[in-house]
Amino acid sequence: MKKIGYLTFAALLALGSCTNEINEEGFVDKANTISFNAYPNKTRTVTGDVTSENLKNDNFGVFGYFNNSPYLFKKDGDIYKAVEQYWKSSSEGNNGSWEYQNSSDLKFWPDGSMDFYAYFPYSDNATFSESISDNSTVMTIPNLTCNHDVLFAKNATPYIARVPLTFYHAFSKIQGLNIKVNGGNVADANVQVIVSNIEFINTATSGDVQVDKEGRATYKIADTNVPLTKSFPSAQTIDKTITSGIDFITSSDNCYLFATNSSETNNVTGTNKTMWDGQKSSLNSGKLSGQINLVCLKLTCKVKDQTHYLVGSKTETDYGVVYIPLTGTHNGTITNLRAFEPSKRYTFNIVFTHNVGFNENGDAILKPILFEVKSVTGWEDVTVTITL
Repeated sequence: MKKIGYLTFAALLALGSCTNEINEEGFVDKANTISFNAYPNKTRTVTGDVTSENLKNDNFGVFGYFNNSPYLFKKDGDIYKAVEQYWKSSSEGNNGSWEYQNSSDLKFWPDGSMDFYAYFPYSDNATFSESISDNSTVMTIPNLTCNHDVLFAKNATPYIARVPLTFYHAFSKIQGLNIKVNGGNVADANVQVIVSNIEFINTATSGDVQVDKEGRATYKIADTNVPLTKSFPSAQTIDKTITSGIDFITSSDNCYLFATNSSETNNVTGTNKTMWDGQKSSLNSGKLSGQINLVCLKLTCKVKDQTHYLVGSKTETDYGVVYIPLTGTHNGTITNLRAFEPSKRYTFNIVFTHNVGFNENGDAILKPILFEVKSVTGWEDVTVTITL
């Protein structure tokens, strides 16, 4: 962020010292053009997530309203769309700044404040309302499949040399999912879990991001919802011989999803779904497969000990399902994860020790055969006298 600050300061100095310049359209007073600075709300350093630096490797779209009516825009028939901004690096003859991709889109400041709405990365299909006051949804970023990081921004400001846009992340992210066997009943009994598919049930990864006039985002889930899921070309076997476990999702998988929280967090209102806490009572006498608002991890898998299959069977295609609640230890404290929140990346370390999950009724998969001594019958003395 410090580097961005230096670039911004340098750009403002350069603008402040500019006089009129001539371009192909004539004399342009650059000090009065609508220009932008942009940076994400939080710096990300992992491949696939937007950082302050790799933001510059792609373009963003921006739309401006004056007196609640479109002012900085382009139009496609009756549809209002954003103008495109790209990063012009210092190697191109300046100190590095965001500039218009098409110079004909450039506009000058009116006498008053403007409202700006932006999104990243740029695509030509994002649409905007004809008036801020006519529709609570001002900006719609449609047809997203959560396969890359998406950001949005809003700024209301009077004249400033470069409008600073703070971008917020529209999605949550599953950063990692690691499963291993670590002692206890599972390891002692040589239990294997053979996984062919993982799915975070009742999540959403397809639909629109909608931003209202206050700059808060909500989701419109696609008619056919696509949950976060991953299939494997060949089944993955987890047992006690795998000391470090298996990474089923890594940071390179780009597993973004719509946030599930219902209250506004980081400028996003989620899908009003909650996490299953592992309690059978939370199913209201139903089955996990029939729930629509409970989120948990579902493994399509086989579970076997040394002699028997406890889930699925020996046949190549006969897999069953196991459900895993998203409740565990975070920073040494047992916590029930209530929701996936935007701008947060989640890593799950699932350790099979005494159980490997639950069936759709919420019953434990591994129910060990255990014993206790109820009593020991007492001796009854019998004395027999034999007289010959």
